[in-house]
Amino acid sequence: MTEDQWYRLLLMGVLFVMSAFFSGSETALLALDRLRVKYLVEKKRRGAKELEKLLDNPEWLLGGILVGNNLVNIALSVFATTFFVELYGDYGDLLTIVLLTPLLLIVSEVCPKTYAARRAEVVSFRVLRPIQFVLWILAPVIWLVTGISSLVTRLFKVDPTVGMLSADEIKTIIAIGAKSGTLAREQRRMLDGVFELSQLRVRDLMIPRTEVKGVEVDATFSELLKQVKRSTHSRFPVYKGTLDNILGVIHSKDVLRYVECPHNFDMHSVMRRPYFVPEAKQVEALLLAFRRRRIHLAVVLDEYGGVEGIVTLEDVLEEIVGEIRDEYDNEEVGITPITPQRFLVDGGIGLRQLNRHLGLHLSEEDATTLAGLMLCCLGQIPVEGAECVIDDIVLIARKVDQQRIDQIELCLEHPR
Repeated sequence: MTEDQWYRLLLMGVLFVMSAFFSGSETALLALDRLRVKYLVEKKRRGAKELEKLLDNPEWLLGGILVGNNLVNIALSVFATTFFVELYGDYGDLLTIVLLTPLLLIVSEVCPKTYAARRAEVVSFRVLRPIQFVLWILAPVIWLVTGISSLVTRLFKVDPTVGMLSADEIKTIIAIGAKSGTLAREQRRMLDGVFELSQLRVRDLMIPRTEVKGVEVDATFSELLKQVKRSTHSRFPVYKGTLDNILGVIHSKDVLRYVECPHNFDMHSVMRRPYFVPEAKQVEALLLAFRRRRIHLAVVLDEYGGVEGIVTLEDVLEEIVGEIRDEYDNEEVGITPITPQRFLVDGGIGLRQLNRHLGLHLSEEDATTLAGLMLCCLGQIPVEGAECVIDDIVLIARKVDQQRIDQIELCLEHPR
């Protein structure tokens, strides 16, 4: 071979390296986790801010890499063809196809892309400066290519704005993090609880009317003080006649201020204005309302304006962090194991709490409590010993007090 041919062979080697560079850069930069880049920017890693800026315009970045790679591959094909034609004459074209195609595929595509995919972060920082230089050199060509690309996407009505992560993708990341041990069990439960807030309605976690402890507006101070001392709650709805006529909410701290001067106590001046919410209100919106109004209790109304119950800030937070118990709360959750397959359960227990505690999937569509679910199943007030089957789970009424199902025996198909 002549000296000129040796130079051309060396140049082809350089073009192979450049082609591999562009292929690896494309894979590394597009595979790089954007959340990881933001984290590195916050940690002030050198070059992270420039890398984030580069990734903020993916069309320009991809256009520059593809233009550079295609120019290199075209030049490589031209040099290879002339090189082999000079050496082998009419067989040069065939040799170019036979030799160049697999070499390009292996050396300039498969190998660099595989390496870059496995070490995306390392490769991205190494190619940052060269890619910035290429984008600056090829700016006019990139501008033309991306302009034509944008025109075509508009003609075909392609939406270029796609969110980084959907809610389902974030949930998947949380699940993977929990499975790998990155997230603790409680951390995953809290994150799942945050996502569930938007799907919950106030009716799903309210304290039902039958369990609400209120005070009469005409109650004397001594009567009110006795109730405050006797109760484990700090806030009480104030009503006139019945709970359907709630006038306000009183806090135990406001009552205790008048212990030494009870004659100065006036219910109307001490109680606070009630906050009414419909039972269908989203829990997520309720939490924001609690924060905005700086309150901890809301009165829940049904579609006819009647009082269905109350909901507190603690009820909402328990959906995120789990059961919050203070020194006055009982440790019992209303579920007493009899055998691995049988449980004695309070009728008023919420289906959400029961499902969470026993790992069940009882539907909350028609009822919010276990007693309510049994009533829907039977269609009547049961007598003690009456039973029904829901999703292969046997429910037996064990204690019925007039119209109220106090205790239900729950029999599972398999031990839990």
